[in-house]
Amino acid sequence: MWFLLWTLVLYWVHRIGHKVSWINKYHSHHHSHINNNLKNNIVAKWHWNNVLLINDDLKSTIDLWITEVVPTLLFCLLFGQWSIFIFYYIWTAFIQENLEHNPNIDYPLLTTGKYHLIHHRKVNKNFCLFFPVWDILFKTYDYKK
Repeated sequence: MWFLLWTLVLYWVHRIGHKVSWINKYHSHHHSHINNNLKNNIVAKWHWNNVLLINDDLKSTIDLWITEVVPTLLFCLLFGQWSIFIFYYIWTAFIQENLEHNPNIDYPLLTTGKYHLIHHRKVNKNFCLFFPVWDILFKTYDYKK
């Protein structure tokens, strides 16, 4: 239950972040960075700075902290669910970079690879992290091949 509640929080932070100009300044930079990499056939890969929760550049790192790290820390502090932060840290530091923006990953029940890259083309779709349950419920789900 806590995991689902946490993913709901991240869903809404992500979705609202597209509407709030000062957040979207950083998040749209992340979108353009990933889209430019894909145009040049560059697939994001894990690098050592992920261990420190640092992304490709300063704006992408600020985006990560605003839309995921800080909300996750606040959620864990508020509800005492530190196992979620441990899970999130392992995901972000070691796994996410290889899966989330990888066009070769195609599992429609997971929000990685092709599913997440639809969000980079259609910014009002596919906000979820891990599973598309909130996208389906709030009608922001899109998975057309």
